Amino acid sequence: MGGIHMKKMIQALAVLVAGAGVLGVSSVTASANSQYSAKRSKSVRLVWRKSMKRHAMRATKGARYSRHLAIRYSNNDVTPTVTWYTDAHEKLYKKNKGHNAIYYHVKSADGTLQGWIWRGYLKKVSKKTTTPKVVDTSADSGKTVNDIAMTRYLFPNSIYDAKLRDAANNFLAIDEFSAVTDMRDDMSRQVAFYTPFKTMKYIDFQSKDPNSLKSIDAALTAAGYDAKTRSTTYSGWYVGGSLVSLDSSYEGIEPGEGIIYLIQK
Repeated sequence: MGGIHMKKMIQALAVLVAGAGVLGVSSVTASANSQYSAKRSKSVRLVWRKSMKRHAMRATKGARYSRHLAIRYSNNDVTPTVTWYTDAHEKLYKKNKGHNAIYYHVKSADGTLQGWIWRGYLKKVSKKTTTPKVVDTSADSGKTVNDIAMTRYLFPNSIYDAKLRDAANNFLAIDEFSAVTDMRDDMSRQVAFYTPFKTMKYIDFQSKDPNSLKSIDAALTAAGYDAKTRSTTYSGWYVGGSLVSLDSSYEGIEPGEGIIYLIQK
Protein backbone atom coordinates (compact mmCIF):
# COMPACT_ATOMS: atom_id res chain seq x y z
CA MET A 1 0.00 0.00 0.00
CA GLY A 2 3.03 2.30 0.35
CA GLY A 3 3.29 3.23 -3.34
CA ILE A 4 -0.45 3.45 -3.73
CA HIS A 5 -0.76 5.63 -0.64
CA MET A 6 1.91 7.99 -2.02
CA LYS A 7 0.03 8.05 -5.32
CA LYS A 8 -3.11 9.14 -3.53
CA MET A 9 -1.35 11.78 -1.45
CA ILE A 10 0.05 13.40 -4.60
CA GLN A 11 -3.23 13.13 -6.48
CA ALA A 12 -5.26 14.54 -3.59
CA LEU A 13 -2.96 17.56 -3.45
CA ALA A 14 -3.30 18.01 -7.20
CA VAL A 15 -7.09 17.92 -6.92
CA LEU A 16 -7.08 20.54 -4.18
CA VAL A 17 -4.81 22.86 -6.13
CA ALA A 18 -6.79 22.42 -9.33
CA GLY A 19 -10.08 22.75 -7.44
CA ALA A 20 -9.07 26.15 -6.11
CA GLY A 21 -8.74 27.30 -9.70
CA VAL A 22 -12.37 26.55 -10.54
CA LEU A 23 -13.96 28.54 -7.72
CA GLY A 24 -16.68 30.73 -9.14
CA VAL A 25 -16.80 28.78 -12.40
CA SER A 26 -20.19 27.33 -13.24
CA SER A 27 -18.94 24.33 -15.20
CA VAL A 28 -15.96 22.90 -17.01
CA THR A 29 -16.18 20.73 -20.09
CA ALA A 30 -14.40 17.37 -19.86
CA SER A 31 -11.67 16.70 -22.38
CA ALA A 32 -11.28 13.38 -24.18
CA ASN A 33 -8.09 14.23 -26.06
CA SER A 34 -5.73 11.38 -26.91
CA GLN A 35 -2.47 11.18 -25.03
CA TYR A 36 0.81 9.52 -25.98
CA SER A 37 3.11 8.12 -23.30
CA ALA A 38 6.39 6.42 -24.17
CA LYS A 39 6.86 5.69 -20.45
CA ARG A 40 3.59 3.77 -20.28
CA SER A 41 4.41 1.82 -23.43
CA LYS A 42 7.86 0.83 -22.14
CA SER A 43 6.45 -0.21 -18.77
CA VAL A 44 4.75 -3.30 -20.29
CA ARG A 45 5.96 -6.33 -22.21
CA LEU A 46 3.77 -8.40 -24.55
CA VAL A 47 3.45 -12.02 -23.40
CA TRP A 48 1.01 -13.16 -26.09
CA ARG A 49 -1.69 -11.81 -28.39
CA LYS A 50 -4.50 -13.98 -29.87
CA SER A 51 -7.83 -13.67 -31.64
CA MET A 52 -10.99 -14.33 -29.63
CA LYS A 53 -14.72 -14.80 -30.04
CA ARG A 54 -17.05 -11.86 -30.48
CA HIS A 55 -18.69 -10.65 -27.28
CA ALA A 56 -20.81 -7.53 -26.71
CA MET A 57 -19.53 -5.45 -23.80
CA ARG A 58 -19.57 -1.98 -22.26
CA ALA A 59 -17.12 -0.02 -20.12
CA THR A 60 -17.58 3.02 -17.91
CA LYS A 61 -14.27 2.95 -16.01
CA GLY A 62 -10.63 3.03 -17.06
CA ALA A 63 -9.46 3.98 -20.52
CA ARG A 64 -9.08 2.73 -24.08
CA TYR A 65 -5.56 2.40 -25.52
CA SER A 66 -3.67 1.71 -28.70
CA ARG A 67 -1.67 -1.50 -28.97
CA HIS A 68 0.96 -1.77 -26.24
CA LEU A 69 -0.75 1.11 -24.38
CA ALA A 70 1.27 3.77 -26.19
CA ILE A 71 -1.69 6.07 -26.85
CA ARG A 72 -4.62 6.57 -24.53
CA TYR A 73 -7.48 7.27 -26.93
CA SER A 74 -10.10 8.21 -24.36
CA ASN A 75 -11.39 7.55 -20.85
CA ASN A 76 -14.23 5.04 -20.93
CA ASP A 77 -16.61 7.32 -19.04
CA VAL A 78 -16.73 9.42 -22.21
CA THR A 79 -18.28 6.47 -24.12
CA PRO A 80 -20.44 4.75 -21.44
CA THR A 81 -23.27 3.79 -23.81
CA VAL A 82 -21.10 2.44 -26.65
CA THR A 83 -21.40 -1.31 -27.14
CA TRP A 84 -17.95 -2.78 -27.77
CA TYR A 85 -17.38 -6.02 -29.69
CA THR A 86 -14.28 -8.09 -28.94
CA ASP A 87 -12.11 -9.68 -31.62
CA ALA A 88 -8.73 -10.24 -29.90
CA HIS A 89 -7.06 -10.34 -26.51
CA GLU A 90 -3.51 -10.03 -25.21
CA LYS A 91 -1.51 -10.57 -22.04
CA LEU A 92 0.83 -7.78 -20.98
CA TYR A 93 3.42 -8.05 -18.23
CA LYS A 94 3.56 -4.84 -16.18
CA LYS A 95 7.21 -4.46 -15.28
CA ASN A 96 6.84 -1.94 -12.46
CA LYS A 97 4.04 -3.91 -10.79
CA GLY A 98 5.33 -7.44 -11.36
CA HIS A 99 2.13 -9.02 -12.65
CA ASN A 100 0.21 -9.74 -15.85
CA ALA A 101 -2.95 -8.08 -17.13
CA ILE A 102 -5.32 -9.18 -19.89
CA TYR A 103 -6.58 -6.59 -22.37
CA TYR A 104 -9.35 -7.08 -24.94
CA HIS A 105 -9.30 -5.47 -28.37
CA VAL A 106 -12.72 -3.99 -29.08
CA LYS A 107 -14.55 -2.14 -31.84
CA SER A 108 -17.76 -0.16 -31.91
CA ALA A 109 -20.63 -1.52 -34.02
CA ASP A 110 -19.97 0.98 -36.83
CA GLY A 111 -16.22 0.43 -36.71
CA THR A 112 -15.38 4.10 -36.07
CA LEU A 113 -13.92 3.44 -32.60
CA GLN A 114 -11.50 0.75 -31.53
CA GLY A 115 -8.76 0.05 -29.02
CA TRP A 116 -7.54 -2.10 -26.13
CA ILE A 117 -9.35 -2.08 -22.75
CA TRP A 118 -8.36 -3.99 -19.62
CA ARG A 119 -10.89 -6.80 -19.24
CA GLY A 120 -11.73 -5.85 -15.65
CA TYR A 121 -13.40 -2.69 -16.96
CA LEU A 122 -15.47 -4.53 -19.56
CA LYS A 123 -18.87 -5.89 -18.58
CA LYS A 124 -21.03 -8.10 -20.76
CA VAL A 125 -24.14 -6.41 -22.11
CA SER A 126 -27.15 -7.84 -20.34
CA LYS A 127 -30.52 -8.17 -22.02
CA LYS A 128 -32.20 -7.31 -18.74
CA THR A 129 -31.49 -4.16 -16.75
CA THR A 130 -32.18 -3.89 -13.04
CA THR A 131 -31.93 -1.07 -10.54
CA PRO A 132 -29.18 -1.66 -7.93
CA LYS A 133 -30.49 -2.30 -4.43
CA VAL A 134 -29.03 -0.90 -1.22
CA VAL A 135 -28.06 -4.09 0.58
CA ASP A 136 -25.52 -5.34 3.07
CA THR A 137 -24.04 -8.47 1.52
CA SER A 138 -21.94 -9.80 4.40
CA ALA A 139 -23.56 -13.22 4.10
CA ASP A 140 -24.07 -13.15 0.34
CA SER A 141 -20.92 -12.95 -1.78
CA GLY A 142 -23.01 -13.22 -4.92
CA LYS A 143 -23.96 -9.53 -4.66
CA THR A 144 -21.83 -6.41 -4.46
CA VAL A 145 -22.17 -3.10 -2.69
CA ASN A 146 -22.63 -0.40 -5.31
CA ASP A 147 -20.98 3.01 -4.97
CA ILE A 148 -24.25 4.89 -4.49
CA ALA A 149 -25.39 2.59 -1.70
CA MET A 150 -22.01 2.86 -0.04
CA THR A 151 -21.83 6.65 0.13
CA ARG A 152 -25.46 7.09 1.17
CA TYR A 153 -25.06 4.50 3.92
CA LEU A 154 -21.79 5.94 5.22
CA PHE A 155 -22.86 9.60 5.07
CA PRO A 156 -26.62 9.58 5.77
CA ASN A 157 -26.85 13.35 6.31
CA SER A 158 -24.72 14.32 3.33
CA ILE A 159 -25.92 15.00 -0.21
CA TYR A 160 -24.99 12.36 -2.78
CA ASP A 161 -23.29 13.86 -5.86
CA ALA A 162 -22.88 11.72 -8.98
CA LYS A 163 -20.13 14.03 -10.26
CA LEU A 164 -17.98 13.24 -7.26
CA ARG A 165 -18.62 9.53 -7.75
CA ASP A 166 -17.44 9.83 -11.35
CA ALA A 167 -14.34 11.70 -10.17
CA ALA A 168 -13.62 8.93 -7.66
CA ASN A 169 -13.97 6.30 -10.39
CA ASN A 170 -11.47 8.18 -12.55
CA PHE A 171 -9.15 8.54 -9.58
CA LEU A 172 -8.98 4.77 -9.05
CA ALA A 173 -8.50 4.19 -12.78
CA ILE A 174 -5.24 6.19 -12.93
CA ASP A 175 -2.47 3.63 -13.27
CA GLU A 176 0.64 5.73 -13.78
CA PHE A 177 1.17 7.83 -10.67
CA SER A 178 4.93 8.06 -11.30
CA ALA A 179 4.37 9.99 -14.54
CA VAL A 180 3.78 13.52 -13.23
CA THR A 181 2.86 15.04 -16.59
CA ASP A 182 0.29 12.36 -17.32
CA MET A 183 -1.07 12.64 -13.80
CA ARG A 184 -1.66 16.36 -14.15
CA ASP A 185 -3.63 15.77 -17.34
CA ASP A 186 -5.71 13.14 -15.53
CA MET A 187 -6.35 15.57 -12.68
CA SER A 188 -7.60 18.15 -15.19
CA ARG A 189 -10.14 15.63 -16.43
CA GLN A 190 -11.29 14.94 -12.89
CA VAL A 191 -11.70 18.63 -12.08
CA ALA A 192 -14.01 18.83 -15.11
CA PHE A 193 -16.56 16.84 -13.12
CA TYR A 194 -16.65 19.25 -10.20
CA THR A 195 -18.98 22.08 -9.42
CA PRO A 196 -17.32 25.01 -7.58
CA PHE A 197 -16.56 24.35 -3.92
CA LYS A 198 -15.19 26.10 -0.84
CA THR A 199 -13.69 23.14 1.01
CA MET A 200 -12.75 19.64 -0.05
CA LYS A 201 -12.08 16.52 2.03
CA TYR A 202 -10.36 13.42 0.72
CA ILE A 203 -10.68 10.01 2.45
CA ASP A 204 -8.69 6.92 1.47
CA PHE A 205 -9.66 3.60 3.09
CA GLN A 206 -9.17 -0.16 2.80
CA SER A 207 -12.06 -2.53 3.48
CA LYS A 208 -11.44 -6.20 4.25
CA ASP A 209 -14.64 -7.19 2.44
CA PRO A 210 -15.80 -4.92 -0.44
CA ASN A 211 -19.07 -6.88 -0.52
CA SER A 212 -20.05 -5.79 2.99
CA LEU A 213 -21.36 -2.39 4.08
CA LYS A 214 -20.45 -3.28 7.67
CA SER A 215 -16.86 -3.97 6.65
CA ILE A 216 -16.68 -0.68 4.75
CA ASP A 217 -18.16 1.12 7.76
CA ALA A 218 -15.46 -0.41 9.98
CA ALA A 219 -12.76 0.67 7.51
CA LEU A 220 -13.94 4.29 7.64
CA THR A 221 -14.05 4.15 11.45
CA ALA A 222 -10.49 2.77 11.51
CA ALA A 223 -9.43 5.63 9.23
CA GLY A 224 -10.72 8.13 11.81
CA TYR A 225 -14.25 8.71 10.51
CA ASP A 226 -16.72 6.98 12.80
CA ALA A 227 -20.49 7.05 12.30
CA LYS A 228 -21.01 10.09 14.52
CA THR A 229 -18.34 12.11 12.71
CA ARG A 230 -19.73 11.17 9.32
CA SER A 231 -23.33 12.05 10.24
CA THR A 232 -22.63 15.32 12.08
CA THR A 233 -19.38 16.90 10.90
CA TYR A 234 -20.23 16.36 7.24
CA SER A 235 -23.96 17.00 7.44
CA GLY A 236 -25.01 18.98 4.36
CA TRP A 237 -21.74 18.34 2.52
CA TYR A 238 -21.77 16.82 -0.97
CA VAL A 239 -20.35 13.29 -1.15
CA GLY A 240 -19.38 10.74 -3.76
CA GLY A 241 -17.09 7.73 -3.72
CA SER A 242 -15.93 4.57 -5.40
CA LEU A 243 -14.76 1.14 -4.27
CA VAL A 244 -12.48 -1.41 -5.94
CA SER A 245 -14.39 -4.65 -6.40
CA LEU A 246 -13.06 -8.19 -6.02
CA ASP A 247 -12.47 -8.64 -9.76
CA SER A 248 -10.30 -5.52 -10.16
CA SER A 249 -6.98 -6.64 -8.66
CA TYR A 250 -5.09 -6.93 -11.97
CA GLU A 251 -4.44 -3.21 -12.14
CA GLY A 252 -2.29 -3.33 -9.00
CA ILE A 253 -4.88 -1.91 -6.57
CA GLU A 254 -6.18 -4.16 -3.82
CA PRO A 255 -9.88 -5.13 -3.76
CA GLY A 256 -11.68 -3.17 -1.07
CA GLU A 257 -9.66 -0.01 -1.55
CA GLY A 258 -11.90 3.02 -1.75
CA ILE A 259 -11.89 6.78 -2.18
CA ILE A 260 -14.44 9.27 -0.84
CA TYR A 261 -14.69 12.91 -1.94
CA LEU A 262 -16.55 15.42 0.25
CA ILE A 263 -17.04 19.05 -0.75
CA GLN A 264 -18.63 22.01 0.94
CA LYS A 265 -20.10 24.47 -1.52
